[in-house]
Amino acid sequence: MKKLVVLVVFIIFIVGCSNVKIENNNKISEEKESYLAIKNELNAKKEYISSDELPCNVTISIDRINREEVSYRAIIDDPKVNMYNVKALLIHDYFTEDIFPSIGIFDDPENLIIGSEEVKGISLVGYIETTKNIEELNLNIKLYIEYTDDEGNINKVYYKLDNTKENTI
Repeated sequence: MKKLVVLVVFIIFIVGCSNVKIENNNKISEEKESYLAIKNELNAKKEYISSDELPCNVTISIDRINREEVSYRAIIDDPKVNMYNVKALLIHDYFTEDIFPSIGIFDDPENLIIGSEEVKGISLVGYIETTKNIEELNLNIKLYIEYTDDEGNINKVYYKLDNTKENTI
């Protein structure tokens, strides 16, 4: 009788653990598909908004960290409208095997609220392994921002950095 109880408990334990693993794999698969869809959509986009039309301030910088590495960064802050459930992705067209920096796709989205002291901004930082000068990279940096406004509308913003000759835009 004891063996039967132990066997039943063991089977329940195995079945319970396998369901958790499948559920986690499905979530990771959905996040990966979402990331790739956004990346492909941003790459295929032909028209981008100007910096004046952005719903927030966006500061993009490209800096050399050491002889073999360059960092690129986008800081999203000072919202002009309340931005809930913010998702963002920062990409470039230089060869890399790394994942591009994002928020709200593989992790929880953030809220950028006018005058909020809780979350003052979002920083997306990525790195490129190269010994080339920044000017020689000729990077095309693109930023995707998705957010929900006060009326519940989902807004998608596509922004492209036009001039990478300067370190900060």
